[in-house]
Amino acid sequence: MRFLDLAATSAAVGATSGRRAKVELLAAALRALGGEVRLVTDAPCAPVVAAALGAAAPDVPLDVAPVQGYDDWAGTVLPRYAALSHLIACERVGPCLDGCPRNMRGEDIGGHTAPLDRLYTAGSAYRIGIGDGGNELGMGRLPAELVGRVVDRGERIHCVVGCDALLVGGTSNWAAAALVGALALLRPEVSALRDLLRPDWSYGVLTEMVTRAGAVDGVRRRAEVSVDGLDWPAYAEPLTRIAELVAAAG
Repeated sequence: MRFLDLAATSAAVGATSGRRAKVELLAAALRALGGEVRLVTDAPCAPVVAAALGAAAPDVPLDVAPVQGYDDWAGTVLPRYAALSHLIACERVGPCLDGCPRNMRGEDIGGHTAPLDRLYTAGSAYRIGIGDGGNELGMGRLPAELVGRVVDRGERIHCVVGCDALLVGGTSNWAAAALVGALALLRPEVSALRDLLRPDWSYGVLTEMVTRAGAVDGVRRRAEVSVDGLDWPAYAEPLTRIAELVAAAG
């Protein structure tokens, strides 16, 4: 099977949520299962994605879309993606009803965000969306009014692009880890999947992103080892629980 992960954040500077070890975790997991995997992000996000990928799955190729000149770039790479079986968008911001991609503060970030939603909606690959705020690709599967009831400015930032399967978590990273946990249960003979669920694995990748590429916490807007305003101990609790549940299942 051939997979493409869309890696992104909702700010001009790489954020640790949306780009922590999430897409890199999925890339490593899918590669462990024998899948052919590529990652794609845009130029503003590329340094952080590359740092995380180097720590987590250095053999996975990374494609970088420019913010300016996107159409020319897409024309050269789309044939490469023609045989994809799955597209996974990991907290990749997408267009709202007004056509603008917006961050959680409701700000239009189109000036430094490549329109990778066009790649996501092209072709016939099975599309998976992972998000936590309502502004990500795939969230179009949910009604805008539902997002508005649980997220500040939810109806304004709601992404209108849907997907075939949507995973929502308190942070997107937890949802991605839960997906890897499910894969580990389905394929217990692949021990590498359980290794990827260890919180220390995620901590190592997160530290690499912060120290090598200056990744910032998307809430605190500071380069530190935290995710969505959560210090590492609090953030790691659900990761630990997922790993424990998988281990308990045998």
